[in-house]
Amino acid sequence: MKTVCMPDNRTFILLVIIFLGKISFTAAQSEPFSKRVVTSALNSAWEVVYGPGDSLWVTENRTWKVYRVDIASGTKTTVLNLRSGPDADPAINFPTNSGTQPQGGMMGLALHPNLFSTDPAVRAAKPWVYIAYVYNRGSCPGTNTSCIFTTKIVRYDYTASTLSNPVTVLDNIPGSSDHNSGRLVIGPVIESGSDAAHTQYRLYYTVGDMGAGQFLNTTRAEHAQDIDVMEGKVLRLNTEDDTDPGLDAWIPNDNYFYNASTISPQDYVYSYGHRNAQGLAWGHVNGTDILYSSEQMDRTDDEINIIQKGKNYGWDSVSGYCDDNVNGYKIGQNSSANETAFCSTHPEHTPPIFTLFTETAANMAALMAQSNNSFWPTVACSSIDFYGYNVIPGWNPSLLVTPLKKDLVYRVNLTAAGTAVSGDTISYFRGDGNRIRRVTVAPDGLRFYVARDASATSNGGTIMEYTYTGTTLALRDDPVRGPRIVNDLIKIYPNPVNGFLYIHGIRELSKPLRAELYDIMGQMRATVISSRNDFTLDMSSLEKGLYLLKLINGNEQEVQVEKIIRQ
Repeated sequence: MKTVCMPDNRTFILLVIIFLGKISFTAAQSEPFSKRVVTSALNSAWEVVYGPGDSLWVTENRTWKVYRVDIASGTKTTVLNLRSGPDADPAINFPTNSGTQPQGGMMGLALHPNLFSTDPAVRAAKPWVYIAYVYNRGSCPGTNTSCIFTTKIVRYDYTASTLSNPVTVLDNIPGSSDHNSGRLVIGPVIESGSDAAHTQYRLYYTVGDMGAGQFLNTTRAEHAQDIDVMEGKVLRLNTEDDTDPGLDAWIPNDNYFYNASTISPQDYVYSYGHRNAQGLAWGHVNGTDILYSSEQMDRTDDEINIIQKGKNYGWDSVSGYCDDNVNGYKIGQNSSANETAFCSTHPEHTPPIFTLFTETAANMAALMAQSNNSFWPTVACSSIDFYGYNVIPGWNPSLLVTPLKKDLVYRVNLTAAGTAVSGDTISYFRGDGNRIRRVTVAPDGLRFYVARDASATSNGGTIMEYTYTGTTLALRDDPVRGPRIVNDLIKIYPNPVNGFLYIHGIRELSKPLRAELYDIMGQMRATVISSRNDFTLDMSSLEKGLYLLKLINGNEQEVQVEKIIRQ
């Protein structure tokens, strides 16, 4: 599938998609949005995470700084500076303006779910922020070659508007001038273990293949298929020490390749066969949590994947689908790819759910001869986020993907199950500059934050807010995205339910309380009004299926929204 961009008009752009001689048309943004610059003068924001108090947490990759940005005012507060001051990491031993600079520098950041709590005691118990950054430059072998770097993941305490008390989670992740990946997320639920210490939230982290086979890394070995090397992997780690001895303290014991007798890189591996997965995001679809990634490939087939435990995503034997379009050509350090041969002998291989974009086998010779990457179909996917809100009509569920090479954000519609793509890409937020590093969706489902590198064609070094201003859906079913907010006000149980649903207010709420139950068509099926914190709602006469419960306090404020399954 080869994509050709036609000129813009005011409401849409036609993407002419040529595939086996067939032409289809894909529309661009037709919904209305307002826009503004939230903050500027960033030396290339790398990660942008929505945080408590309507804030954005931002890593600045070239300065090794972390900011907390007030969205309303744009004020940046430096909460960590690893290059100078009391928080400095002396192992960051390389200049900022050098040809031996790592790709990324300060990269992924994740907030522990406790930080979203409204209860100060809950926040204080685990006030943790996790950061991934390149901290060491080792040898620089040869002439005009990449240096060997090392990356670490560190946990900090967030107190009094600063990050302090660093605790090393993992400090021997390979690093490079290219393809460090570096996206860090926390799973959406507490994951079970053998006891209380082993039952906790988990960290998921992407590691690229170090650019093996290209540019300054032409002689670097390719390890994406080597289980016992962290390169080309998604890692899974603990968010807290599980009391196992030594390095094992940060490794979940149910990792797919875990071997307690001797700790080695394979113990951390969740999935493998990745080239450069700079995008990683959790989605919640119909009661199922799904881990999505966007991945930069070479000349063809940027991938959108669903990441699963123990699965192989093919690099450097497969680019995109097993469709033989790259057969006979060099990809990575594989001098002559044969996709069908690899896929037929590797049952663990998992194809992408979508590619941006795929070149045909007939056109590969010309593409391989083209050294200017601006003419390659690949768009250099740099981040991904999940949209799962019933706010903007037709958007739930969708994925938002950012390209470094384009001045737009792609939206990809998902099927109802969230496991496949329905239709093709739709482009948004066009014309405001390329080098888009990150898109982040606010929990209201209306606002979108887009960060551009300092080198963008326009709006360089900014984070812009795009706010949807059109008609919203009447039923606001807002399942929680990413790490779920700790519920402090209400307990609703059991779920699933086949009789009475119990509603227990664990804090004093303004009365009267009103519980409204809606079916999936948005029709109210039951309502209860109570002057007590504890009451029940009888669901025994309702049909089996999915419902939405809204709890509204005496000030007409929604204080809780829950999906309820009637079994």
